[in-house]
Amino acid sequence: MSTTPPPPTRVEVTTVDLHRTWGWVLAFGIAAVIAGLITVVWPGRTVMVLVIVLGVFLLFAGTVEVGWSLAERGVPGWGIILFRGIVDIVTGIIVLAWPDVTVFALALLLAAWLFVYAAMTLWYAYRHRNERPNTGHFVLKGVAALVVAVITVAWPSITVLVVALVIGIELIFFGAMLIALALTLRRQPARPAV
Repeated sequence: MSTTPPPPTRVEVTTVDLHRTWGWVLAFGIAAVIAGLITVVWPGRTVMVLVIVLGVFLLFAGTVEVGWSLAERGVPGWGIILFRGIVDIVTGIIVLAWPDVTVFALALLLAAWLFVYAAMTLWYAYRHRNERPNTGHFVLKGVAALVVAVITVAWPSITVLVVALVIGIELIFFGAMLIALALTLRRQPARPAV
């Protein structure tokens, strides 16, 4: 009983004319720069807008989940979906009613994560101090995370503003890189249509 191998699979290569897409890349880059500038100029307002968007999203998601659970009352697990929807609605109301408290809570969550990260990193550096020749950078990362966590607990509102500023600056650099890429793509010769 002999079997013949299947015929080789034919692979077709498709070329993409990047010259035609330069306008979209440019538009995306400009949008990123504008968003970054808005975030850098008004970091506090940007954070508040994001909190309001989060609250509205939670209200919408919770309402959808409650409706979904009521439509699926005969299906096992519908109560969990109902409970999750109610939690989303209540959380959305709290977020919208007290946006400042929400920002404060987010800063404290960030601080808690930083404390855990610092502890894990320092433990790793201690645990492997004799096994690896370069554990010093783990110590530095752990100590830096610990310092930032303490600063976040001491000044949570400043921390949130700094995070917003870092995101804004990142958006500006990202947008500038996209704009440069778009201008490079524009200078590329167009490929003939096949």
